[in-house]
Parts: sequence; structure tokens; C-alpha cells
Amino acid sequence: MKPINKIAGINLAVLLIYSLLIRLANRGNANDGALGIMIMSAFVIGFHVVICLIVAAVTYGGKHGESAKAWLLSSGIVLLVGFSTCLGNANLK
Repeated sequence: MKPINKIAGINLAVLLIYSLLIRLANRGNANDGALGIMIMSAFVIGFHVVICLIVAAVTYGGKHGESAKAWLLSSGIVLLVGFSTCLGNANLK
């Protein structure tokens, strides 16, 4: 399996899991539920993207150049899919 498929797949699965957990955690809030979902999701997704970028920078210098490219691309995928999920979850409230 190519590194990009494995790394992007794992990162998208992690994104799905914590998006569902955030959605379930803010299910009972009637007034500020959508705003809470959006702020929590934005914070966690931003943290996830920063972690992906740090891992890409660390693995770039060594013999794992293909892995570094996969982590960099995965950070962009998480950013695009994550923030659209963030806005979609807030609108579902």
C-alpha cells in the first residue's frame, strides 16, 4: 500500500471519530450548540493540521521523503474536509 493511502486514510478516520464525538458531546445544548460545535471542531481540526505539518517537517529530512509528502498532503486534506465538516455539523444543529 502506498504511504499516501495509508496516512490519509488514518487521518480521515481520526477526523471522522472526533467529529462524531464532538457532535455527540454537544447534542444536549439547545441555545449555543451550533457555536460550540463550530468552535470545538475548529480548534481540534487546527490542532490536527499542525500535528500533520510537524510530522511532515520531521520526516522530510531523512530517508522518508515519500512519507513526508504524504503527511503534507494529508494536512491539506484534513484542513479542507475538516472545516467543511465543521460548518456542516454546525448547520445541522
